[in-house]
Amino acid sequence: MYRRRLAALSALWLLSILGAHAAAPAPTAEDREVAKPYVGWIRAVLAVPDAADLDASLRASMKALVKEHLARMDKLVPEWVAEERARSGGKATRTDLVRQTGNRVANEFALWRLDSGGASYDAVYLKAILTPGICAMPARDNYLGRLMTWMQAVPAADRATLISGERELLSRWGKPRPALPARPTRSLSDDEEEAIARLNTGDAVPDVAMAPVVASAVFAAKREPLLADTRCALHQWGLARALRHGDPAAASLAAWRYETLMRADDWSDSRVQTESSTDYPVVATRNAVEAAIGVRVTTDAHGRFASGKVATRKLTVPGVVDEPAVAFETLFDSASLAQAASKFKPVPPAAGGHAQSTVITINWRLP
Repeated sequence: MYRRRLAALSALWLLSILGAHAAAPAPTAEDREVAKPYVGWIRAVLAVPDAADLDASLRASMKALVKEHLARMDKLVPEWVAEERARSGGKATRTDLVRQTGNRVANEFALWRLDSGGASYDAVYLKAILTPGICAMPARDNYLGRLMTWMQAVPAADRATLISGERELLSRWGKPRPALPARPTRSLSDDEEEAIARLNTGDAVPDVAMAPVVASAVFAAKREPLLADTRCALHQWGLARALRHGDPAAASLAAWRYETLMRADDWSDSRVQTESSTDYPVVATRNAVEAAIGVRVTTDAHGRFASGKVATRKLTVPGVVDEPAVAFETLFDSASLAQAASKFKPVPPAAGGHAQSTVITINWRLP
């Protein structure tokens, strides 16, 4: 009886494997054409700079690592296109496939920087991020260039750990990532802004030194959008504060990663909306993203809108099916907060004039 049951289970397992392979169609010539510019995009982002001040052995190691990854992408991205075509039952248009593939690649870039390369990797990576003045060092024109600047900032003996971790992280593209950290309830930016407000009013004294370029920007009479280097230094300061206050290193690093990963709108030239806009986000429209955003509204003593904070996010992103859509999660935040403020109807005041809190849902649906 046991042997018959084992044989039956083995047969079912074999059929499931064969079925899985049958469900993955071979890419067509059109699938490869759709994939080609996205493989080119990956190639451009991961181009290893030939800057003379970069260590030659580091350059050589990263070139070998990137070469391995691009060989995988040449095969994998056309397969993603074929998967989307099959998922639609053959009904997806070329425009659909282009959008879905672009969304997936953008999300893979974000997942790559959110994921951990292991405890040893994270310990060295944290050391690199916190190197004084690292944000002012050359960015070298692409994402990998900045990453290599950070890698060069640690002792040569530690670079092997980072290179090994990056090889592992790149090998996970297109695969499940069960160990991703959850987005923190309070973002690193939330903590930074609260600290800056308290410093500005004199309610607190600095506990971690702030780079002069950050101080001049955040304490200016009129705050302007931060340049990339200044934003980097601000988040470095926020990370250092979290660690000084005793926050676990893993949680602090996860908060920093969420704050600094490349979001979908970071890749776009359509960042034209202001934070007060209630319109459908431009990048979400272009990428056919829909969402239901829960906003926790706090009222004042009179039952009127006082403040709002995003509490939940549920997104539908074409092309992003099996992984969290981390590159797109915050696309609707600003517009949802603006909608909540403009549409909220006052509620009866609470007894004693206490503030009240309720969650309202802002639905974003394309026509």
